[in-house]
Amino acid sequence: MQVIVFDFFGVICSEIAPFVLPKYMSKEDAVAYKATIVGDADVGRITQDEMFAKLSKLAHAPPKQLEEDFWSFVRIDAEIVKLIEELRAKYRVAMLTNAIVPFFRQVTAKHDLERLFETILVSSEEGLAKPDPAFYTLLTERMAVRPEDCLFIDDNAVNLDGARAAGMKTLLFEGVEKLRRDLAAL
Repeated sequence: MQVIVFDFFGVICSEIAPFVLPKYMSKEDAVAYKATIVGDADVGRITQDEMFAKLSKLAHAPPKQLEEDFWSFVRIDAEIVKLIEELRAKYRVAMLTNAIVPFFRQVTAKHDLERLFETILVSSEEGLAKPDPAFYTLLTERMAVRPEDCLFIDDNAVNLDGARAAGMKTLLFEGVEKLRRDLAAL
């Protein structure tokens, strides 16, 4: 194993949309709009501003309020950041995330996270999203590494399926202590 690849939301940072949207609509509608509207923003089919405008109409809340709510749920896990810093001494470290920009880039800049990663691929910048195996393959190509030499860590099992389809090893993230044990076992 040469490269350890991390997901962002749900691993390094708290999830956002699944918690913000249910404040304004039913849980079922929140899931549907995350998959469609947020999903469109995640792959760059619509901009962040367009996403907030569409969600605003459905949530009956101003776009600025929704954006503030997104920011209010940002929690960076200091323990996972510490683990990544430790791993960098032995491995190449990358990030592969489904995220909207500029929000994602602002969060990582505010918390000085980009320094941790050799390579960061963001779905909305690449026009690809997890679990599409092509997204993982793009990362391996950019890093000039074989997929089988990569370990992908995500809190979503479906995204692990995409990584395995691309030839990567995978670990389901279920907390930093379990991740430490899982990595030690490898």
